[in-house]
Amino acid sequence: MPSTHPSRTLTLRTALALGISLAACGSLPVLAQDAPAPATQAAPPGPATQPPPPPGTAQPGPTQPAAAPAPPGTTTAPGAPAAAPAAAPVNYNVQYNGLIDGYYLFNFRNPKNVVGGQNGAVPGEQYYDTRHNSPSLSLAELNVFKTARPSAFGFKATFMTGDTADINHFDYQGASQGRGEARFKNVQQLYATYALGGDGAGIDFGKFYSPFGYEVTESNGNYNYSRSTAFNLVPFYHAGARIYTPIPHLAALTATFYLVNGVYNTPTMGVQNDSKRPGYMGQLNYTDPKGKFTLISELGLDKQKFGGTVDQTGPNTKIIVNDNNFTYNFNANQLFGLDYVYLKTTPDGLPKTTSNGYAVYYRQALTAKNAIALRFSGYSAKTDGSGGSASSTARPYDITATYEIKPVANFLTRLEYRHDHTNYDGGNNPSVAYGFYGGNSLPTKSDQDTLSLSGVFTF
Repeated sequence: MPSTHPSRTLTLRTALALGISLAACGSLPVLAQDAPAPATQAAPPGPATQPPPPPGTAQPGPTQPAAAPAPPGTTTAPGAPAAAPAAAPVNYNVQYNGLIDGYYLFNFRNPKNVVGGQNGAVPGEQYYDTRHNSPSLSLAELNVFKTARPSAFGFKATFMTGDTADINHFDYQGASQGRGEARFKNVQQLYATYALGGDGAGIDFGKFYSPFGYEVTESNGNYNYSRSTAFNLVPFYHAGARIYTPIPHLAALTATFYLVNGVYNTPTMGVQNDSKRPGYMGQLNYTDPKGKFTLISELGLDKQKFGGTVDQTGPNTKIIVNDNNFTYNFNANQLFGLDYVYLKTTPDGLPKTTSNGYAVYYRQALTAKNAIALRFSGYSAKTDGSGGSASSTARPYDITATYEIKPVANFLTRLEYRHDHTNYDGGNNPSVAYGFYGGNSLPTKSDQDTLSLSGVFTF
């Protein structure tokens, strides 16, 4: 099946829409950047599925990946003795931070009159870096937040503009004309937190990033600049409530339960809820006490309107989605990551689609300011046949290599080459009608190569 992003669906009831989600500064688990790193290390970028920041701790915004990532809880290579520094005092005042993310991308197919060189339904498309041969603003973001004291309230608001805000809310190139979920595109997160004592448990309510997926919205929280092909199978954000707590006697394990408008957001679901029923999600997050690895798993179950446009919603669809990711630190300079996504969608009266997504990551710090990152990612999406027609299977993948330089603490630049492939063969396989544009005309092609130069400034 083609990427699910053009048909993402997630929503709170219209009554909750602006009134609750925007009025209640809610706080559900956010991006990996939102999870504070231990005071004793410079944390590498990691999965988007980090647990919520424990109430009573600092709550940083987007951070750039360390050039030489160290295993959690250490400042030197494993086994080397190091004195643990005293924990920094918690700042309970209102704070702010943010970033500006821009890039230039050249598509070697040299597409004409097509943004990004793709038709909007291409398997494996690059979601946030799609403009060809034009300096572009991907994201400008401002976070305003207040860490919750034990047994007290806090909040977080994330304001954004740029292509990323449009894409997350189905309004890229004015697709929704500012209607539906696009009305909320400049407020990516707005949630309130109540800290249940001081043991790391809490409740959040509002609009927040999805816990699904290894990668995150802010590019500087990932190993590569572009997002993986598997990223196409997971939602962008949710609106609702979540409760999280460390598991007694297993301090390294955190459990989170979500009650949201829908598991997937679409042009008409997210803050809104046109299905009039909730979605259910859960997450388990285990961090090795020795800092060698993390293992995170999420499950989402729902029956919601899926796909469609702002003018015509998709059919009621039963959804099962499971995401699992694993990060292993070989040493202070090398890490390895895996991501697996299972998605099954069964629309009423229509054939079901079963997707299996995967991504493999490797990151190597070369010096204190330079690193390389490699990724191989793809998915297989099989849609059953109906009415005597044969089933079809899309199998896109990407191979990506990234070189990064971090000359100063608040600026990160990356040079990235990416090759995309889909099993569409220029018209000889009509069952998979997706491909990449080149020049001014059809047919589309099965391969695409891009080169990008990006820069992220944080403050």
